[in-house]
Amino acid sequence: MAASFVRFAKILVVSGIGVLSCTLALADVVTLTDGSRLVGIVEQLGDGTVMVTTDFAGKLEIDATKLVAIETERTVNVGLTTGDRLVGPIEWASQADQAVVHTGIGDIAVDLDKVAAIWPLGGKSPEVIAVQAQADAEREQIQAKVGKWSASVEAGAVFKEGNTDVLEARGRLELRKESSVDLLRLYLSGEYGEESKKRSTAEVKGGAYYEHMLGERFFAYIRSEAEYDEFENIDLRFTAALGGGYYWIKQDRHELKTRTGVGYLHESYHNGTSRDTAQLDLALEYRLDINEWLRFTHSTQYFPTFESVRDYRLVVDNALVIPLGNSDVWKFKLGALHEYDAIPQSGKDRLDSTYYGNLVMEIKQQ
Repeated sequence: MAASFVRFAKILVVSGIGVLSCTLALADVVTLTDGSRLVGIVEQLGDGTVMVTTDFAGKLEIDATKLVAIETERTVNVGLTTGDRLVGPIEWASQADQAVVHTGIGDIAVDLDKVAAIWPLGGKSPEVIAVQAQADAEREQIQAKVGKWSASVEAGAVFKEGNTDVLEARGRLELRKESSVDLLRLYLSGEYGEESKKRSTAEVKGGAYYEHMLGERFFAYIRSEAEYDEFENIDLRFTAALGGGYYWIKQDRHELKTRTGVGYLHESYHNGTSRDTAQLDLALEYRLDINEWLRFTHSTQYFPTFESVRDYRLVVDNALVIPLGNSDVWKFKLGALHEYDAIPQSGKDRLDSTYYGNLVMEIKQQ
């Protein structure tokens, strides 16, 4: 039985060597004008280029005018300018006016100017690849104009128990649709806190922002926002504004824009009073992808009223966004939000600062 096993093993080894030898032997050879010989697989010849995949350099794209000879031991498709196709290994040298295709019915000589393309058996012809590439490009252009939706959810919480019981929770939901000419953002955020089992924070904010490009850099925008803040004595703060802006930097990984507009402000307070006034709407937004795993964002919003130069609100938000592992969905956002009200309600501080660390889940339309 041992002898039978040894014989079987020898057969496997010999067969493996034979298959490997055949595989290595079935290599295409491309000779160039400088005398170089590329051994590999001719993936495609057409449109003035030849693509060869080699073991040592991967896929190479070569100008067809630099070819001296092609010899394939693999069966390939040879497309002719007449629309016909021959199947078999092909041989061609620059000193010959014709290429020879070794078909199943014998060798067929073809004038070189009649050979339109060469591609592997079972592969896609250059014509099919070109049609698919054009269709993909048209689909991407349509998608860029229509835009894609994305959604992000942020959540952060702090809980302490002991000498002082503290509970703080915050969250934000944002829907975003962006195309090559439009940007739409819908958002809703909230913050709630308790200290020694007494409510210390209760705030809800929601709004919408729409931006339309007027060229490569200029854009027009309109926005609105509604806010409730129990501990600023605000039942409702509603703002609406419209204006224009400019992208000083507009790149995939680096963006800077400013906007200027005029708006309307309505505030109603817990004591039953209210006010309505016009205000300016000024903002700067900046984003920089420092590297693959770190993004910096900054926004400054300045809202001076027309009633007095001393009556304004300033909102500054800085944040670092860090992906968790290799995920495109989960991120960690670490930031600081400063809200300054030059004329706050009686007994309230002008500056309200929030330092946060939020877990972010981001989902994008494919």
